[in-house]
Amino acid sequence: MSKYFLISLISILSLSAFSQSDLRIALLKYSGGGDWYANPTSLPNLIEFCNTNLGTSINPVPAEIEVGNPNIFNYPFLHMTGHGNVI
Repeated sequence: MSKYFLISLISILSLSAFSQSDLRIALLKYSGGGDWYANPTSLPNLIEFCNTNLGTSINPVPAEIEVGNPNIFNYPFLHMTGHGNVI
């Protein structure tokens, strides 16, 4: 079995697992002067694309979570945007 076949198989199995549950992505809020709130449509657009084209069932409303919040581990994916200092 080739390495590329194995990677493809793992990717397909991962996507099929996501399509079976209601997954939610979180936007990472941080301090330090960076604009974590920049590009407000980028994450909803990514979610819509994945749900439409990949068959996932990601919750269309992203959560917001602050760095250091213990609930951060409840989200399988964190989206970070902006620039500047991240603290």
